[in-house]
Amino acid sequence: MSEPLRTQSPRFGIAIDIGTTTLAAGLVRTDDGGTLGTASMPNPQSRWGMDVLSRINAIAEDPSLLGELNRAVVDACNGLISELIEASGLDRGGMAEITAAGNPAMEHILLGISPESMAKVPYRPAFKDSRRIRAAEASLDAPAETMLYVFPLIGGFVGGDAVAAALATGISRTAEKTLTIDIGTNSEIILSTRQRIFATSAAAGPAFEAGQIRHGMTAEAGAICGVKANGDEIRLDVIGGVTPKGICGSGLVEAVSELLRAGIVDETGRIRSPEEVATNLANRISTSEGGSSFVLFRGPAAEITLDQSDIRALQVAKAAIRAGISVLLERSGTAREEIERVYVAGAFGSHIKDEALARIGLLDKGWLGRVESVGDAALEGAKLALLGEDPKKEAEEIARRTSYVSLSGSRHFEREFIRNMNFTQQ
Repeated sequence: MSEPLRTQSPRFGIAIDIGTTTLAAGLVRTDDGGTLGTASMPNPQSRWGMDVLSRINAIAEDPSLLGELNRAVVDACNGLISELIEASGLDRGGMAEITAAGNPAMEHILLGISPESMAKVPYRPAFKDSRRIRAAEASLDAPAETMLYVFPLIGGFVGGDAVAAALATGISRTAEKTLTIDIGTNSEIILSTRQRIFATSAAAGPAFEAGQIRHGMTAEAGAICGVKANGDEIRLDVIGGVTPKGICGSGLVEAVSELLRAGIVDETGRIRSPEEVATNLANRISTSEGGSSFVLFRGPAAEITLDQSDIRALQVAKAAIRAGISVLLERSGTAREEIERVYVAGAFGSHIKDEALARIGLLDKGWLGRVESVGDAALEGAKLALLGEDPKKEAEEIARRTSYVSLSGSRHFEREFIRNMNFTQQ
């Protein structure tokens, strides 16, 4: 008697973007690159600090914490992998490969390698080349033969997520002068000038991902993702069309942009007093010893407000990114008007409006019309790497070609940071 025919399990891969604040993953068919599902969750390492340096310093002070941070991120990755596989109905045995991209500290911790060398000058990572190991060796829940590919690093605090974003946008294959801004807690900025590629990392903090914002939340159902001030009215765009529960990063940017336009917030970032506002929007302003706030939504159970401290957090984040851009332009000898294409990447997805980023002063007004929102470009680049050796070789070539520009101790950065604190359009 002949044995019954066995149906071969479809082959697929898992791509993971290990962000400082958020982890995102995608399940991809390896034959045609089709995405079968995506999932995300907050990075559980946040309890050791919201930013990269806090986590690096925690490990430097207590090396035993490396194991705890490693287990936290590995468990989270395994949770995302299980969620994607269960939702797709695929057999885990068809998992061909896992790719992972993150900043240097996140990649070190994923692999169980101490990032302590980045805690002090010259902030060098313990490794820079891509890593290929069996996924099970990294304690990822995968078949024994499944490989893990970890993206190469550029240097300093610019890591595999920046390389993956550059791979996704194709900046190494274009003749245009391009600027890629991957907005997040650790914001990477990449400038391609045809002949050379420059990259830096600006410690913007979590404001653009709504971290440490009073009513901040991730971009999920109930999050205010868009705001429009129309006369005496405030119109909200809420994910899922449900009652607002909080505000995500794109909602924060648009809220501040609209309050600037409506004269509720001045260019220094101050929320004006009700007496200074001529429209009925003045009724939404409240003042206290802790500072003023503006009511975005008032429901029967609770209010969602934008506080003075929230606006200050966005100012600091915006100023850091804008100053980083200025340093790269000077280092490369590129004038602002020479930039032909601007890619805006990050947790915003495609929700953020170019005009809002220009109104708060993060983008030049002259760049409008040249801006393309590319969502989670790091995740898209990690997906591409699942499709064979050519994308991986391109990623490694990008990492080799890119010159890292450190902002640490840069007087130019400090001057530009202070100059860009106000919400002044350029």
